[in-house]
Amino acid sequence: MNEDLYPHSPDVFERETEDNGFSKGWGLHFQPSERYWIDCHNHASAKTGFMQAFNEWINWAIGWRLAKVIIVDGHPKTLKNAFSSDPFSYEELSETIKNDKRLAFLYAPGVDTPDVEPLIEALECGAKGLKLWSPTLIIEGRKPDEFEEPKWEAVFKIVNERGLPILWHVTQRLTASPYTGGALHAYWSEGWKKGIKWTNEDLLQSFLRIARAYPNGHFIGAHQHYVGWDRLEQIFEEYPNTYIDTSIGCFVRWGDVMYPEDQKRIRRFFIKYADRILFGTDTGIGKDAHQETSRLGLMGHIRFIRQLNLPYDELQKVSHQNAERLFRLEPSSDARMGNIRP
Repeated sequence: MNEDLYPHSPDVFERETEDNGFSKGWGLHFQPSERYWIDCHNHASAKTGFMQAFNEWINWAIGWRLAKVIIVDGHPKTLKNAFSSDPFSYEELSETIKNDKRLAFLYAPGVDTPDVEPLIEALECGAKGLKLWSPTLIIEGRKPDEFEEPKWEAVFKIVNERGLPILWHVTQRLTASPYTGGALHAYWSEGWKKGIKWTNEDLLQSFLRIARAYPNGHFIGAHQHYVGWDRLEQIFEEYPNTYIDTSIGCFVRWGDVMYPEDQKRIRRFFIKYADRILFGTDTGIGKDAHQETSRLGLMGHIRFIRQLNLPYDELQKVSHQNAERLFRLEPSSDARMGNIRP
């Protein structure tokens, strides 16, 4: 069988010779499997009692080999209720994370709060990078290049000096996406009422100028920037410090199977750029969130990756190694990960 097109798990070939070939042929159909997943794009949707909701989530998701989640709502304004502390203290969150290696967080300033002091405080308390959200510029009818204003220079200087990752929701599709439950003209309908004349391309170009200006930072485009694989190839080739996460677009509904031509095209991209893709779902954790939707979201994103039939090494990069490298995370040592059965 052609291993390039139909790869098998490395242990299948180890059994050819191990123990004098005693188990040769056992499990010969096994495909490469992820050791575990790290979800780089998750939200703290709980209004209170986040850790209880998180434990319930991770205890369910471990069956899908989810080892760690990165919470992207890392700002006192959004986290103080979830962690039941008012005023919110990063020390409390830092202590929680020290005691639970399954959880990490990003600092998430708004477009009007480019203050260096809280960023440094968050980093000292364990933040693994930043989360930026450009749809504010759309919704409020503002300029597309506000992150290039002088007030943000000090933040990006720290990003560059420390080689930090930024998970950045830059652009937003105009079309509906019934397949994923996405609405028509999301955010844009509000911006147009306020007189916006600029487009997604303006937002993207501003992001790319910043990525070029700060080459030591790692700029991760959430939702694949809502552009196709051909455009992403151009971006990756021209901007070596850019990446994408798999959230929303890299999704297959449960029960669906990709068409062969679609699978082939996307598989080529993932193999070629395996170092530039991070697994993420954009799901939420919290009793008040639609947890069944979040479960389907996690499974649908895993299903997408699994249907690509990636070789073993590329699969490990996408599933967890890229996140560990960029966010400087410790590899999972949970015995349940990658060793579900004896």
